[in-house]
Amino acid sequence: MFTNKILKEIYDKTNGCCHFCGDSVVFEKYGLKSVDDTLGVWEADHIQQKGKGGTKNASNCLPACVHCNRLRWHRTGDEIRELLFLGLVAKDQIKKKTEIGKTIISLSEKRADSNNVRRRKLQKS
Repeated sequence: MFTNKILKEIYDKTNGCCHFCGDSVVFEKYGLKSVDDTLGVWEADHIQQKGKGGTKNASNCLPACVHCNRLRWHRTGDEIRELLFLGLVAKDQIKKKTEIGKTIISLSEKRADSNNVRRRKLQKS
């Protein structure tokens, strides 16, 4: 668990913005408490993941909005680039309203529903 002093040090590194997308985060909204209110919620993103030998020190952390941090999860830079590339391909198919694009939308909606059900179960426990 981070102290407020360490959280402030992490938060100040980007002047209160997600280091991935640049959206503003709110210092007091550290840590996801509700899936219904995620605007401004942030987490400490480990530059070098803990599972790969990274420390929990402020020097190894940057602020990330909960959405970006959860998308990054344990992925490497190459894996994130691949996801971005595939996302561009998917976005193009959706824009062109192809069958593949329609399937991607359907799969995306199912994934979001499944994630919301899982998160609500976790909140209740």
